[in-house]
Amino acid sequence: MHPVLIYGILFVATTIGLLFFFEKYPIGSMYLLLLISVSATVIIGKILIKIFPSKDPMQEELNKENHRLRSNVYRREIQYLFNIVQPDPKYQPSTKRNTESLLESFDLDEKLMTERLQRHFGQSFEIPIDQPLPDIIEQINETYKDWIK
Repeated sequence: MHPVLIYGILFVATTIGLLFFFEKYPIGSMYLLLLISVSATVIIGKILIKIFPSKDPMQEELNKENHRLRSNVYRREIQYLFNIVQPDPKYQPSTKRNTESLLESFDLDEKLMTERLQRHFGQSFEIPIDQPLPDIIEQINETYKDWIK
């Protein structure tokens, strides 16, 4: 359930419940009623959202944008990785395909790509190539500190 809907339902239910309470025990004004309703809605809503988290429909688009921004930072490293996987520039994809993995970027066999990467980095290369390019670059930078100069 969307968080705004949860807050709306809680606010209406709390306000109606407090109206019955204030009708029976006249202890304050309408401002106090609204203040208590808003406070209860926020507290209960935060608890419910922590217990039942919702999937944000825009999260996938935000992830793509994050990959796009990160791959702009790693543009040089991505091109270098492309040169390792496919030395012939005629068969290299555009570096604009930045949210993809190496498997999606090239029409090569996974085994062949892994062999070329292991030949360059050594047999200890165990980084999965089915993840987005910026993630691969970050893992390579952590594992092989001076792989590109």
